[in-house]
Amino acid sequence: MPRAFIVVLSALVGAAACTPATDLTSGGPGGGTGSATAGTLVDPAAGAADVPVNLMGVTVRFGAAVTLPAQALQVCGATAAGVAPAACDDGVCYTATLGAALPAHTSCRVQLGAGALDGAGKPLPAGLIGAFDTSAVADTTPPTISGVTIAAEGPCLAVTFATDEAATGTIVLAAGDLQIPSPAGTGQTTFDVAVPLSTLPPTTPATVVVRAVDRAGNTAESAPVAWQTPAAVPPLAITEVLANPAGPEPQQEFVELRNLGADPLATDGLSIADGKGSDLLPSAMLGPGEYALVVASTYDPSGGADVPPRAGTQLLRVDTRIGADGLSNGGEVTRLLHGDAVVSSYGGWVDVSAAAWSGHSVHRLVESACDRSAAWNHTPLPATPGAGPP
Repeated sequence: MPRAFIVVLSALVGAAACTPATDLTSGGPGGGTGSATAGTLVDPAAGAADVPVNLMGVTVRFGAAVTLPAQALQVCGATAAGVAPAACDDGVCYTATLGAALPAHTSCRVQLGAGALDGAGKPLPAGLIGAFDTSAVADTTPPTISGVTIAAEGPCLAVTFATDEAATGTIVLAAGDLQIPSPAGTGQTTFDVAVPLSTLPPTTPATVVVRAVDRAGNTAESAPVAWQTPAAVPPLAITEVLANPAGPEPQQEFVELRNLGADPLATDGLSIADGKGSDLLPSAMLGPGEYALVVASTYDPSGGADVPPRAGTQLLRVDTRIGADGLSNGGEVTRLLHGDAVVSSYGGWVDVSAAAWSGHSVHRLVESACDRSAAWNHTPLPATPGAGPP
């Protein structure tokens, strides 16, 4: 196996990823000032057919954390038995468990009633969230899991698999005495996630197991897949890339790095690489949380056309061009390497050649998120060299 795996966080992607609320009576973390959009059905999705009558629960998504007591949610005319936070890719999700079987061959309405509050404590409007059609019989057959693959992505592990029916997936990583479950998605039949590995011991024999639970609560589990955790790499991340500066190219291009760790980190032995070549970084020390900019030797921090770096930001000057020939506006992989190991990368997912991108950057929106497309903005955002995402 390669020596490193790129850190990716699913749900982020996402993303990036959605962090479910944990306090259902106060709106959860940050819920005090948030507001919620109208709820939408996640699983079963609105319009779904043949939903088993022994459905275990209904997952609903809101735009922000809400107060959602069980009595405020009705499914097919019956009040939910309970409500708990759930992981989802966007917004904030809750799963309402059901206390009884649903009627067969029925169009089931999911409705929001009195008692639901937004993050500011204001009542949410009551009304229809969505509807789905039930099947004739109960589902007693576990889902079938197929196509389990794992792949090295720097200090992360990418896992894909499929199920023969809509299911909620979980990936369980085990190494040494540790066993870490990670959500893989809800109401899906295809799953493609990446899991961060920083909490696992390095270079240790490990296994991956995939679990899938269908809508009726039937559970399936894959056979363990053996692998080895990657060697440890510095907790540094590429957090911003300016490939299309307002000033001259490649002179004013930059790649922003951040030390995500709790200890100072030296840049000795690190290099920055584009699709055709690489440059060793000059020796420097980055404190915990500190940013630095990888720039060309001719970079002018006070060039005028572009946003200047935040005061005190270290400039790591390389050759007259970053990598072999500068950063491509059309999208080019940019990697931070420690020897041959990938420490962090931007996959060149965004074409920034349009005029609207002049002087604008791609940012890793959650700086600890994994190296996947969903972790980065795909519409122009202002450059913020040395200051973190806007």
